[in-house]
Amino acid sequence: MEATKREKMWERTNVTNLLRNRQSGTYYARVKANGKQKWRSLKTTVFTVAKLRLADVERDIRAQGATARGDSGTATDPSAETKVATYIAAYRATQQNDSKLKASSLERKLNSVKALVKTWPELPDRDVRRLTESDCQTWATKAKKEGTGFIAPNVKTKRAGMSASAFNKCVDALLGILEIAKAKGLIYKNPAEKIVKLPIKPKPFDLPSNAQFKEMVRLIATAGSRWSTDAAEMVRLLAFTGARLNEARRLRWFHLNEAETLLTVPGTKSEKSIDRPLPLFKPLAELLTEIRNRRGPETAHTPIARLKTCMDALKSACRKVGVKEMDHHDLRHYFATRCIESGVDIPTLSRWLGHADGGVLAMKTYGHLRQEHSLAQATKVVF
Repeated sequence: MEATKREKMWERTNVTNLLRNRQSGTYYARVKANGKQKWRSLKTTVFTVAKLRLADVERDIRAQGATARGDSGTATDPSAETKVATYIAAYRATQQNDSKLKASSLERKLNSVKALVKTWPELPDRDVRRLTESDCQTWATKAKKEGTGFIAPNVKTKRAGMSASAFNKCVDALLGILEIAKAKGLIYKNPAEKIVKLPIKPKPFDLPSNAQFKEMVRLIATAGSRWSTDAAEMVRLLAFTGARLNEARRLRWFHLNEAETLLTVPGTKSEKSIDRPLPLFKPLAELLTEIRNRRGPETAHTPIARLKTCMDALKSACRKVGVKEMDHHDLRHYFATRCIESGVDIPTLSRWLGHADGGVLAMKTYGHLRQEHSLAQATKVVF
């Protein structure tokens, strides 16, 4: 009787291991592995799609069966080779041996591994072959809700759970660890690959107005230090070019073309970074002229910025003007914000900033400013 009901429920197809549920119309894979029959939904009611998915599901089920047993065909306890701890160590070593990775980036990656283990303390002793998508999703849900439990000293507000940025970095670490095990052939596919990362909201920029910025520059220039004028010029150079600090340090007079219409900003962020031409806006052209007139004739290889940093002077001026303290990179944000408010489109701005993605990053970072500026301008429209 039971067999008859089952036959009525399932419809065979002309493809081995492919069956269709008569009631729902959904196709299923029925595969034998380790002497047991495994069923898995192919999540489609279209025959041609089901056939394409069937091969991957068959490989997946058989690979899981093969890694879940030893040479004798029976389940084995995790050894050092199959423990996740082995691949955590391998991942750490890989990052530490990456000569292209900056010290700050390496520290973030290693801290993400620490956070991963703290939020999933059982992970290092788990058998990598037996980790499932469900295990990874369970960790993700818990990590997002509870976080590591770390509370920074003197904080006024306590964060519930893990920040989107910290969570996403932990996901990257988990994926990287399991990819090493996959490359070794211990697992067929990465069980963490379906974890969905959290969207990161753009940080609100608390930048000075044009009038406040001018007052900051004046205060820096008249501070009375030996290097006050150089510090003020460096602040303006960063703000008028959007250059990163290392890029500004490498600027030389030969980067200014003969017609003095373009300043080529040297790309320094990575080996793939390229030099980018920046039009000489009026404030930038005036700044370069002032520097030349003040310092007199200099060789083409003389640095335009004499100082390595203007941080102390910048923060001091911010406090005196009553705005949020800025750092070198905030001057890059100031440049981008002023460009947008002046009507520069995102793709053009991204080229000026040295982004190689056509504006994707700039849109994520500054897209909300474009909307805010648009709404602000809309209030000026009258009929």
